[in-house]
Amino acid sequence: MLNETAIEKLLVDDWASGLRITTVPQAMGRLGFEDDPEARWRMVDRLYGLWQSSLETPEKVQEIASAIGLKNSSEREALSHRWLDQVGTWGRAPILLTDNKKLMARHMWSRRLKGQPLIGPEDTAASLGISTKEVNNGTQLLSRLGFISLQRNPPRGGYSLAEDADKFLGGLGFFYHTVTLDGQENFGLP
Repeated sequence: MLNETAIEKLLVDDWASGLRITTVPQAMGRLGFEDDPEARWRMVDRLYGLWQSSLETPEKVQEIASAIGLKNSSEREALSHRWLDQVGTWGRAPILLTDNKKLMARHMWSRRLKGQPLIGPEDTAASLGISTKEVNNGTQLLSRLGFISLQRNPPRGGYSLAEDADKFLGGLGFFYHTVTLDGQENFGLP
């Protein structure tokens, strides 16, 4: 049985500990829970504001400045302004999606840039080396986020990029940098 309180505690602790951007699926995995997209969506919906506010504190900006070696006050002030502007562009995707689902979104965007049509779930799975089930799950989440639109009478892929899909290219968007400690503890970095 999923213990959302334990997952939320792990996330809040990680987010407060420095530069960690631990995702909900990473927290679920670290605690031994099976992925549950509906629970993940609920938690992100509930925790998104907390995550954003934890990143915007003066203490967080100081931690980041120290971590990247900024010493003088003018450098710290410049970071503070850039950091707050940047954090304001981070949507739900960075803490909602698994790395594979971010990879799916990047693959879809890449096809658009190349003028290629989106491909079906089986072909996407084969291209990325992930299961068709995971691709189907990913299309549902990407649709809920507003990155793609599911089609009623689909051509080949059954979905298309949303008209405003490019809004996901700002901030963290679908980028990820996962760190694994001791072979088991996963978290993301900005």
